[in-house]
Amino acid sequence: MPRTKRFKINGDVGYYHVISRTVGGEFLLGDVEKEKLLSVIKQFSSLYFVSVIGYCIMDNHFHLLVKTSSILDVNDDELKQQLSKHNKIDSENISEAELLKYKEKLTDISEYVKSIKMTFSRWYNKRNNRKGYFWGDRFKSVLVENGESLLNMLAYIDLNPIRAGICSKPEEYRWCSFSNRLAKTRDDFLSFEGTEIDKIEDYLSFVYGVGKLERKSEEGAKGKIPDDSRPEINLWQHRIRYFSDTLVIGSKGFIEYAYKAFEDKITKKERKAHKIPIDLPSDLYSIRRLNSI
Repeated sequence: MPRTKRFKINGDVGYYHVISRTVGGEFLLGDVEKEKLLSVIKQFSSLYFVSVIGYCIMDNHFHLLVKTSSILDVNDDELKQQLSKHNKIDSENISEAELLKYKEKLTDISEYVKSIKMTFSRWYNKRNNRKGYFWGDRFKSVLVENGESLLNMLAYIDLNPIRAGICSKPEEYRWCSFSNRLAKTRDDFLSFEGTEIDKIEDYLSFVYGVGKLERKSEEGAKGKIPDDSRPEINLWQHRIRYFSDTLVIGSKGFIEYAYKAFEDKITKKERKAHKIPIDLPSDLYSIRRLNSI
């Protein structure tokens, strides 16, 4: 079976929706496992030059929405400090060539996800006296344009427990970025970089608007958050394949850029931005046309 294509911007800023599933889709992630996986994600997010924008850990898969840094934005002193903190090197005795290799590795989305998955699977197998693979096929990733496309993707990820019928409000689900942001004990783990939102109140209103969910007002009465005259959206509480099964998602211009940037990976002659056939506040396009939403 051919390997799934991956479109990534090596050594430069990129935003990615990452999805990885357990082997055979088995429900192996209980409460303890979810907590451990989240701690591993935090561990490597402090080592790698990435910003975690969103996440959701389910019983048999997880979602991550991350920003990778440009290799040019990583200076030597910062890199040495990062590596020393994680006991990776003797910062006084490292060559320029080694520093460059670390810069390339620690800004690479594939290396980041690989570290998370390998560390967690080793922990799980040791804890359960188990051998073999924990994760299934190679993880999927979608390259996402910053701005409104990224914000829509974040909301889609945070609404995952709603679509699964686990809860009626995203803040009720412990292992997603939405509830993490609302927690009184929240840390500096999450970022809104690239979403054009910087206040949790604005994001909360956006999620409740696009998700068409009800929440309690300050007076305790139920009501809907005003949607600022956004068009009706009916599919946020249903799986949308374009947010997980395509390769690139964004504006028409971003898709055209992707065709040029990844020309060597695209075999089809057609160079078209496919409009995603759902109601959204603004048009979103994909590099791949899917037979079903």
